[in-house]
Amino acid sequence: MNLHFCWIELAPPGWPLGLPLAHLVPTGLGPWGDGMAQLVLQPSQLLLVLGLVLLAAQGGAACCDRLPLLLPGAWLLGGLVGLGLGTELLQALACTALVTAIGLLTALGVRLEPRAFLLVCAGTAMPVALVAGSAMAGHQGALAALLGQVVAIAVLPAVLLQPLAPPQPRWLAIGLRVAGSWIAAAGLMMLAWLARHPQ
Repeated sequence: MNLHFCWIELAPPGWPLGLPLAHLVPTGLGPWGDGMAQLVLQPSQLLLVLGLVLLAAQGGAACCDRLPLLLPGAWLLGGLVGLGLGTELLQALACTALVTAIGLLTALGVRLEPRAFLLVCAGTAMPVALVAGSAMAGHQGALAALLGQVVAIAVLPAVLLQPLAPPQPRWLAIGLRVAGSWIAAAGLMMLAWLARHPQ
């Protein structure tokens, strides 16, 4: 199984035969629940969201305040463009590279100004959402699945930023950088795997 795309050979009733269900692993909760579950089932998406949360926590209160609105908005925009493409973009390597870059920025303790953080957040979330949306294009309930994904991406940062928001004790500031290094390491491992098993 590819680390970024999940392929299911058997289509449920009503689906065209031979249609790969990339990014839509059935959960029994309908398209909305399937979309929400993708945040957990797709490592690159989850690591990107976690990395942006850590980077926002390092950036200060202004970045923390903007992320819960900026991230789902950028994801929705990128996902809608992806749905409109009508063809799947196989860009797991590029998406994983973006995740690794966010992890490295956090591990290095980079504190971005709010405007720079806005650009970094939109510049990483929108391409990943574009790929995710293109993978769902043509599937039944794709728009509902995308909206479910956006809701999950809105809730997770809002919850995680509560205990991480500044002012931070020194041990927590160090912990943010350590967590960023783990994200970078995971990204590098996925890059190595994708290099050996290209799409």
